[in-house]
Amino acid sequence: MAWAVWRAASPAAARLWWALFACWAVTVGLTRVYLGVHWPTDVLGGWFYALTWLTAALAVEARVGRDRKPRAAVE
Repeated sequence: MAWAVWRAASPAAARLWWALFACWAVTVGLTRVYLGVHWPTDVLGGWFYALTWLTAALAVEARVGRDRKPRAAVE
């Protein structure tokens, strides 16, 4: 969802959404530890896993976007 927002939203809106996504992820992770259904290392590993995929997606998008020709304006 963060990648889609980054592509579709204005920079200010994207920053707001990214902050909301980050708060949501932290809250869900901490509640999993509090409820005793996951170890803290499980949650930390999940956060790093998601961050790795997001970083990879953004890197691929930057590379592909740079190689792609701009679309012609619709008249």
